[in-house]
Amino acid sequence: MEKTKALVTVIEMARAGLGFTPADALDHIATLIAQEDAQSPFHDRRVEELLRLGACIWSLRRDLVTPR
Repeated sequence: MEKTKALVTVIEMARAGLGFTPADALDHIATLIAQEDAQSPFHDRRVEELLRLGACIWSLRRDLVTPR
């Protein structure tokens, strides 16, 4: 899926209330990390990307509860 289509779909899903809660999103990221093949040459990069995504979700969630 091209980037523009992905972003439009994400926005539509969010507006329809179809997104994960932050806690569920972080749980799903942990599941995706666990499914990564440790022998893959892309393992470290993919896990880092998933962790960065998790960090973004965590920051957004924290900022909703306790804005800076």
